Amino acid sequence: MPGWKTRIRKRASEVLNLPADALLNVPRVTCIGGSQVIVEGADGLIEVGDSCIAVDLGGQTLWVRGQAFEVTLVTEHEIHVTGRVAQIEYQSQGGASL
Repeated sequence: MPGWKTRIRKRASEVLNLPADALLNVPRVTCIGGSQVIVEGADGLIEVGDSCIAVDLGGQTLWVRGQAFEVTLVTEHEIHVTGRVAQIEYQSQGGASL
């Protein structure tokens, strides 16, 4: 059950008509033209390969599948990947794909 601060932030984002990532601590995934993926709010990289990248999002894992991947930027909470993106998949900690 979320704490009172999280509930207030969620309600404020709804009232102010702001996206959830503006006030809540949720990851943002941006795919640009099928050739670049930017993950904000990432906790780190789990797996890096030519055809698959796995990113730790806290309670979820983000899988990016395709070809010719290259990680171009890694900061404390942001990861940039270039390559040919074929699939983006979320997997919860329990193993269920979203």
